[in-house]
Amino acid sequence: MPLFSAADRKNVLDHIVSFTEPNEHIITLVAVGSGSYGFYDELSDLDFVIALDSDDSMETVMEYVRSQLGKRLNFIYYKQIPQKRLQVFLTDNYLEIDIGYGAYTGAAAFRKHWKVLFDKSGTVDKAMRSSWEQTEADFKANGHSRKLAECADSVWHNLMLAAVAIKRRQYWRAYAELELARNRLIELVCCRYSLDADRNREVDKLPETELAILNATLVSSLTQEALWRHLDVLTDAIYTELERYSEQSCITVSRRQVNEYINACRK
Repeated sequence: MPLFSAADRKNVLDHIVSFTEPNEHIITLVAVGSGSYGFYDELSDLDFVIALDSDDSMETVMEYVRSQLGKRLNFIYYKQIPQKRLQVFLTDNYLEIDIGYGAYTGAAAFRKHWKVLFDKSGTVDKAMRSSWEQTEADFKANGHSRKLAECADSVWHNLMLAAVAIKRRQYWRAYAELELARNRLIELVCCRYSLDADRNREVDKLPETELAILNATLVSSLTQEALWRHLDVLTDAIYTELERYSEQSCITVSRRQVNEYINACRK
């Protein structure tokens, strides 16, 4: 079976609109993810939120959606997760369809892009816009400071554990600790540029100078020499970022102290 095409995806999208809009329990259908702004490319999947008349209708509507999709599509994977209010479908031509559920009265936006495909209440887009504006305001006021504090309070531990693991020649353990520390760095840098770091979603949008710093922290091989080198580079990059905001980040273990420990382990 060949990979789905953009035309296949559009046909599925139209089909979903066609059977959800008449349903008495479905108030609104919202496209989220890249489909909300025209799709990233021909490999983008379909992500939706279905807003219901009430949470009591959720399992009934989930079953309705599953049966209607099943009339037109063949699936190699399907999972319904009521506790997460989520359905995940993977068609036999590898189109993933993710559908979230919730009552329309609790409509809120958790990412900055969405597109209301229909709304019988006329309230959902306004509610989502209002919630997103509040989320952005809260993040600008507190989000960066919180991430700085979280990083400063824990990243030194990852760096020191990496040093111990390298000394002991536990290279996979060292790699794991370096990855945890690098993810902290990515979160901070993306936060500075107002980019989404979740699963590295928007990391590629960082300026080339920032990407070059991140690239230099990547482990090239699981040898003691390479791991010591990358630990040094990563430590420098992390503390350079933290020290941009030294008053906010409340650095608990200093760059000097971390480097002293790393150098002691290296002897």
